[in-house]
Amino acid sequence: MFAKVLYDPQALALQVKRQQKYAWDLETQIPWRIGVDTERYFLPIDSDAIAFPGASEEQKLAISQLLGLIVNSTIAELEDVITKVRYDCWSKIIRNYPIGPEIKDLGELFFEEEIKHSKAFNRYNLIFCEETKIDIADLNRLLPKAYGSLFVKAIKHNAKWGGHAFWWVVAAVEEVSIDLYKNLSPFKNQIDPLYHQVHLKHMEEESRHHNYAFLMLELIRETNSSLSDHFFSKTDRIIGQMFSTGWVVAELNKVFEAKHLKHKHPFFNVIASCEPLFKGLGPKDLAKKLFISAPYISLMLNGNYHSKSTRLAKEHTVLSVPFPKPHEAETFIPLKKSQG
Repeated sequence: MFAKVLYDPQALALQVKRQQKYAWDLETQIPWRIGVDTERYFLPIDSDAIAFPGASEEQKLAISQLLGLIVNSTIAELEDVITKVRYDCWSKIIRNYPIGPEIKDLGELFFEEEIKHSKAFNRYNLIFCEETKIDIADLNRLLPKAYGSLFVKAIKHNAKWGGHAFWWVVAAVEEVSIDLYKNLSPFKNQIDPLYHQVHLKHMEEESRHHNYAFLMLELIRETNSSLSDHFFSKTDRIIGQMFSTGWVVAELNKVFEAKHLKHKHPFFNVIASCEPLFKGLGPKDLAKKLFISAPYISLMLNGNYHSKSTRLAKEHTVLSVPFPKPHEAETFIPLKKSQG
């Protein structure tokens, strides 16, 4: 799928120039000065308010905003982890595998951009806290944190043993980031303008460098030589899927920390009031919802949403988790009563 480009130095050199030319500046090209409009949705939601059927108007707004912050934090954490495991998962490959300098140059740009993206999403969350007078330490109790998790430890151990599950995870994250923007783009005039701008800029660079993970997977496959190399090439994706999905599910449970914070801020009180709606679904319906049709959450959890990764896995007969068939729910921005 990407093997042809891997050995085309001219095409790779053009990509390097394109990424350098269109790179955006974190300080000057996102309008941080406009702040966060806390009266607006951050993400459109579906008729079940993601997984809180029967939510009130106030609850729907809070759910949309918290989910938007969770999405920001999830991407920021994963992109920060990408840079923290750089040596084990990238530097050693570049040093040991014969390849032209363009792949290294693209990799340097890739990691540089991922650091910038992580900072952008964290800054947005901080601005939200400053404008709502929420303590960032309190909000962080509800948001995903990856470093030090079992997920990251497993990825690092896999790399040290000779595997490359990391690049399957990166490929999925890149796909999720682009698809996420496609879902919110039709509502760009209705959601918080700064939220849209941050995700627009993120999508622009993801679109320019999203092929890098796939190029690395092709490079690894092309240079497989030992029995252990072939074993890992078949099992790396399923390892990455199991640990990343487990991490996302575990981190989503942090939303219930809101009940311990409800006396600290009205935002937490509204979120805490949603818990009975969530638990009212029942375990089977809840699992079905989260993995099949919950906007944004299913996109992160269900590997069948990651079409390019799935296609590459099938092309090379790579093992994958047998996730259920996805069903995208229709999303919208609910009208306020005064607008109805």
